[in-house]
Amino acid sequence: MMKKRTNIFILTISIFSLFCLLSFEKIQTTTTVATTIPTPINQVPSITTQKEETNSSLTKKEATLEIPKISLKKDYYSINDSKNTVNIGIEQLSDCKPTENCTIVLAAHSGTSNISHFKNLNQLKQNDLAFITYQNTTYTYQLINIFHEEKTGFITIPKNSYDLVLTTCNKEKQNIQDIYLFIKK
Repeated sequence: MMKKRTNIFILTISIFSLFCLLSFEKIQTTTTVATTIPTPINQVPSITTQKEETNSSLTKKEATLEIPKISLKKDYYSINDSKNTVNIGIEQLSDCKPTENCTIVLAAHSGTSNISHFKNLNQLKQNDLAFITYQNTTYTYQLINIFHEEKTGFITIPKNSYDLVLTTCNKEKQNIQDIYLFIKK
């Protein structure tokens, strides 16, 4: 009788643990990525930091983002590179490669300066294409969704649902950021 109670107790605990684990997995449906995008800028920063000057000869591009519809073709750099900043170009916010099963998150300015590489993202529509060339292979991404969220220094994207996310400041509302969600074709 005691052995039967012990087995029922262990079975009950096991079922409860499995239920908790599955519930936790359902809750974890989004991921949060930190952003560093300030309000849209209209001028190029006039001060070059010593870090940028020192490491410029060591810099090697990670990949190239191309969006033909808006005449954008721009290299971006690895997440640890000194050129990986919106104040120079396109900033990579996630350490993800097109060959991996993860989400590439890129940010850039949307103002009118020469470093506002995402200034024309607002011209994109659903089904438009973007391309990333990485290690001599070009990967195609299709725009699936565009949404806007309050600028908090973070963006929230559905976990493992998108392969490429582009983000920039909204041109009309200072406290809003635009988020463009792509899937790999």
